[in-house]
Amino acid sequence: MTQDKTIVLHTYTDMLEAKMIQDKLKENGIDSFLNDENVLGLDPVGGAELRIFEKDKEAAETIIRG
Repeated sequence: MTQDKTIVLHTYTDMLEAKMIQDKLKENGIDSFLNDENVLGLDPVGGAELRIFEKDKEAAETIIRG
């Protein structure tokens, strides 16, 4: 069984922006995941990590550049 590796595409300090990008990726058939969304605001250095499957990296970057 092959397990797909996930990577951090981008880290956002603005949860609204992260959700908008996540929605845009979903509309284009790319699954993504937000990490640390529940602790956003508690750690000013951190943020929400938008993770995708490594195989989708090139397509995701193209979509975001739009």
